[in-house]
Amino acid sequence: MNLLDGYGMDTITMAGPLEAKLDAMKSVGFSQVMLMARDLVGHPGGVKAAVKAVQESGLRPTGFQVLRDFEGLSGHLHSYKVDIAKSMLEMCAATGSKVLLACSSTSRHATEDLDLIAKDLKKLAMMAIPLGIKVAYEGLSWGRTVNEFTTSWDVVCRADCPNLGIGIDSFHIFAAKTPLDAIEDIDPDRIF
Repeated sequence: MNLLDGYGMDTITMAGPLEAKLDAMKSVGFSQVMLMARDLVGHPGGVKAAVKAVQESGLRPTGFQVLRDFEGLSGHLHSYKVDIAKSMLEMCAATGSKVLLACSSTSRHATEDLDLIAKDLKKLAMMAIPLGIKVAYEGLSWGRTVNEFTTSWDVVCRADCPNLGIGIDSFHIFAAKTPLDAIEDIDPDRIF
């Protein structure tokens, strides 16, 4: 009996080339993998070779990370981040990942207006719909405006898009000292 079947590991936690990471995960019994974008874009054979390595590994991709500083920007910075988001969504789809993780902005150029942040996240989620991808929005404990899961949930509710939910990370919960009972207010189906 494989005790790790049904569990995954994140490629960000390991050093080395993508194939070595995937082989190590598979050899100890993991069946799933969370992929880091830089493992694909930094692959010596290019993104197509990286996608092929993921497919041949036998590991099921559970998610793709991490889109940083996407929301709350304007002008050319917003356009630049939209282009990055499109590329990440394409890689997410190519690997078979069903969730893109987007973390809250740390940029000093980002707005503090939660409605504008929600508008940008809704835009991201709408770009993901044709690809069958969900977007998990995670509040980083060092985020400029959104730094707790309670605020990320508020923003997700404002955006009101079915494929937009939140990402929960115990590190950020404890670092921000957010009361754990606040999780009761979140729809469990929207925790991606």
